[in-house]
Amino acid sequence: MIEKTQRIVNEQSQENTKPLGPRGGASTDGVEARRRALEVLARVERENRFVDEVLVDEIGTLQTRDRALLQEITFGVLRHRITLDALISFYLKFPMDQQDARLRHALRLGAYQLIYLSKIPPHAAVHRTIEALKVGGGADRRAVGFVNAVLKKLSADVHRKDAQPSEDRDDPTVLPIRDGYCHLRRPLLPLIRLDRAGHLALKYSHPKWLVSRWIERFGEEETRLLCEANNQTPVLTARVTFRAPSREEVIDSLRGEGFHAESGELENSIYVGRGGELSSCRALTEHWIQIQDETSIRIGDFLSPPANARVADFCAAPGGKAAQLLERVRDGGHVVALDRSDEKLALVVENLSWMGAAYTTHKVPSAPEELDLGEKFSHILVDAPCSNTGVLARRPEARWRLTSADIESLAELQLRLLEAAYRHLKPGGRMVFGTCSIESSENETVVSRICARHSDLTELKTELFLPHRTSGDGGFYSLLLRERT
Repeated sequence: MIEKTQRIVNEQSQENTKPLGPRGGASTDGVEARRRALEVLARVERENRFVDEVLVDEIGTLQTRDRALLQEITFGVLRHRITLDALISFYLKFPMDQQDARLRHALRLGAYQLIYLSKIPPHAAVHRTIEALKVGGGADRRAVGFVNAVLKKLSADVHRKDAQPSEDRDDPTVLPIRDGYCHLRRPLLPLIRLDRAGHLALKYSHPKWLVSRWIERFGEEETRLLCEANNQTPVLTARVTFRAPSREEVIDSLRGEGFHAESGELENSIYVGRGGELSSCRALTEHWIQIQDETSIRIGDFLSPPANARVADFCAAPGGKAAQLLERVRDGGHVVALDRSDEKLALVVENLSWMGAAYTTHKVPSAPEELDLGEKFSHILVDAPCSNTGVLARRPEARWRLTSADIESLAELQLRLLEAAYRHLKPGGRMVFGTCSIESSENETVVSRICARHSDLTELKTELFLPHRTSGDGGFYSLLLRERT
């Protein structure tokens, strides 16, 4: 399961055009936020990184308003890329993938504001995007004029935005947006009766092959809801740690520092809304909370190691689940945190250093079958690398990087990791296999394959979390028992 960075508050909102007090960097009327958005989008594409990782480098010195705008427009562009490209292509001689990268990002950035945001006036969306392109450099007068002309043509094709859906929910001229619906002057979507997967894919900006896969498995209505959920801004959730005085006192502390905070669905979760700089708040500096999604928080109960147990945590970075396991085994237990690189293990050490508990780290060889820890464990967690199809709301760029072949190759890697874990599991021991995928090829099928190989493995329980049916992220857990012989 994905765990969110503690350095970014997920406070995405549309631009507030009212003046803001002197907090953070100098006020720029949103131009600086847009300039940084262009840089973030370029780095995400060029470095093949996740947007939340890149945002950490760009967001800290901005005002609260500009931080919110930067997050809104970068996540929004990445979520809705295919739809934005289809719209922009009406006004281009050459397809988007043949455009200069900087101009491509600027076109998408401006188009996202024009289509999906209702509180930013069209002239401001165009003008401030153009100014950001100029300030950022790398674009001559001709390029700037080209972007300006395309965005103005697109703006003219927006008929209206309102909260009322069309009488025909599959109207090819209507797109669901941030606060309602955008009605276009020309049809964009294929007719649903002729191309069901193509219609939903373009309407909700998902790869058509993935939408087709979901329709076949879940049906059209569930797929529609799933796509809608993937385009929502996720709630920032925190787990209350053993160091916290109580959940209520943590909530009071957060509220006292200007955050919106309320109890989550789980007894040890909190929902955190807009406020100040989260990284400096008392709840984090005192380690009362750990930023973690509710689906991830459930892992401790799912594996449920007892006090004094020795536990192995495969694929442990960044360390959030290892922290849960350490809390459960307490002083008499031990957690061995494993991952594939020194960098990942360093992150685990950084995130566990405050706990004062017994743990060690171990690097997993590139061939998992070569792993030999020299001991067996009563409890093992395998939180395996996966396609991220359960967390597309948090990692919007993942939907464009993924292929069906990737899912199959990831399933093979997951099986190899499970084999390595099985060799280190004591008879009578328990093992949880988890992913942040909702694909059966990576989940149920992998469990079936490992159980077919080892007759002493039994699946005790399993749970699939769908993003539109749970309070947390999507994902999958399976609890396996190695029977005593």
